[in-house]
Order: sequence, then structure tokens, then C-alpha cells
Amino acid sequence: MKTSLQTRRRKAISPIIATILVVAMTIVAAGVLYTYFTTTASRAQSTDQVELSGSLVAPGSGSGGNGVLAITATNSGSIALTGITASGVCSPSTNFKNPLATPIAPGGGLSDTCNPTAAVTAGESYTETVVAFFANGASQTQVLSLTAQ
Repeated sequence: MKTSLQTRRRKAISPIIATILVVAMTIVAAGVLYTYFTTTASRAQSTDQVELSGSLVAPGSGSGGNGVLAITATNSGSIALTGITASGVCSPSTNFKNPLATPIAPGGGLSDTCNPTAAVTAGESYTETVVAFFANGASQTQVLSLTAQ
């Protein structure tokens, strides 16, 4: 009986080896977490984002023809805008193009007005789809829902 108990004790992991294994696992876990957070932080620093605002004025409210649509795009990210297109209520706009003559740097913006292709009615809602193109090859599509004033 003594022999079998001593044999069993020898098969267990010594406290020194257990400590080395725990330290090694901690170092590996710290490395994985470091890599994850640095990758996430670098992605957060380079953003492609555009903010849009718009207004739609019906005819007879100080506008002529079918009304007037005004859209403002602001580059709120950190990557230059290289193109903007708008479609929906208006015929192709003059300022919003892909590619733009001059890219819009972060913090910059561009406004455009156009006349709707058909008369708009005050109080009715209309949609305008705006696509922004960025220098990194990404694009962002937003739909503006505008109520004619």
C-alpha cells in the first residue's frame, strides 16, 4: 500500500510547474487582449462618416417652379470624401458628383440646391438617397426623409 500512494504522489504536477503554467497562460491572455484593443482603437481612429441635412420648399413659398431642395453634406469622419451623389426628388445635381473635382477633407462640407423634377406639395414627405464615396474605397448610403414646407 505504501508503494502505490507514493507512486500516485509522484504523478501530480509540482507547485513550481503549476505556477509556471499559470504565469504563461496569463501572459498569453494579456497578449491577446492587447492585440484586440489596439486593433479596435486603430479602426476607431479612421472613420468614414458623413452627416446630411436637407430642406424641401414647396412652390409658392418663396420658391419657383416645382420647389427647391437643399442638401448639406458634412464630412464628420477622418477620411476624405471623394464623391457624393443624390437621387430621388431632384434631377442630377450640379455640385454632388462622383468623383468630386476637389475631395472634401475631414470637417469640410458641401451644399447643393436643385429643383425637383415634379411639383412637391407642402406637408407631403419625400425621400432623397445620398451616397458618399470615401478615399479608402468605402461608400455610405443614407436616405433623407424630407417634408415639404
